This record gives sequence, structure tokens and C-alpha cells, in this order.
Amino acid sequence: MSTITIPMPDEDLVFLRAYSNTLGTSAEAFLARQARNLRRHLQQPIQGDVEAASGIIPSQVDPEASYRDHLEKKHG
Repeated sequence: MSTITIPMPDEDLVFLRAYSNTLGTSAEAFLARQARNLRRHLQQPIQGDVEAASGIIPSQVDPEASYRDHLEKKHG
């Protein structure tokens, strides 16, 4: 296991320790769990309906060609 030092304002550290204490854990364990959850979340693919609603353009789409097609349909 690796160790890091994170500089932060004293008031943030006080809050972090108090909050993690209410969860029954340490600030270090809380931050480690948050990092694991973020990694897991970012590694999961976005569901199709969520992706469609988000406006994210799929990586296989050529945005310039798509825009030219749109303009051609609109003005052609």
C-alpha cells in the first residue's frame, strides 16, 4: 500500500475528520474508499440511454463530417 501527503486547509481537514468519524471510519479510510469508488465508476461504460440523454458524441462519430451532413440537409 502506498502513502501520500495531501496539503489542505485546516478547516477542510477538521471537517473531513469529523465527517468520517460520523461514518465510523478514519479520514484516510474514507478518502481511500472514495478513490476506489471513483475509479470503479469511471471504468464502467455509460449506459446507452444515459449517453443519448447526455449529448456525449460517441468516439466513432466524425464530428466534422456529421456537421457537414447536417448543414447539407438543412441548406441543401
